[in-house]
Amino acid sequence: MRQIVLQPDGQLAVYSTVVDDLVLHDATPDEVADEAADFARETASPNATPEQAAERIRLARETAHRNAALVLAGEPHRAYRHPLSWQDIEAMTTAEADPS
Repeated sequence: MRQIVLQPDGQLAVYSTVVDDLVLHDATPDEVADEAADFARETASPNATPEQAAERIRLARETAHRNAALVLAGEPHRAYRHPLSWQDIEAMTTAEADPS
């Protein structure tokens, strides 16, 4: 799963639970939407028709734009069931760097 997070400087980041790391940072809503569309394109089923793939990409871009707007508005709970904060990501990163 990927989640859009607000950075302290007001820009956006995308955190992936698959790789447990940021896959995009210092981004605008358009850049987040482009990343979501790229991810949808890369992970599309090889059995999908071109129309199905195009619809999946369109929906990914649209959802990312909507979720980015909610995160920027201070309402990430409307986009995600368990929204992550920047502090959550920092804590996870620190915990991974210090396994003791």
